[in-house]
Amino acid sequence: MTDYKQLAEDLYETIKEVKKYLPSHRLFSNVDKVLHKYEQETTRGTGRTTALYMKAITEALENPDKSVEFIDHYPHHWGVSAKMHRDSLELIIKKLGYDISVDVIGTQVFLCNRFGR
Repeated sequence: MTDYKQLAEDLYETIKEVKKYLPSHRLFSNVDKVLHKYEQETTRGTGRTTALYMKAITEALENPDKSVEFIDHYPHHWGVSAKMHRDSLELIIKKLGYDISVDVIGTQVFLCNRFGR
């Protein structure tokens, strides 16, 4: 039986290695796109964003009345992504029972611990 996940990983590593020797070849603009897509897909579902949510909440708790920016491991440039992160953060904060506000300004997400106000 073929292990397609291992095969994909082997191909990915091989293409990255070949690219080192032909970095300016015209074919590699498409290869860059494929490598980037593969990297995105293989980092999904690892819990990294959730861990970053918790770090931002912790930082807000440690710094009352100060604005703390949430920055995801995968850069986003759309307000829709920022609003999705805001909604997720608000849900976690509500379940934890904290008084932390979450605001979106453009494509950035900010938390502020309002404890004691």
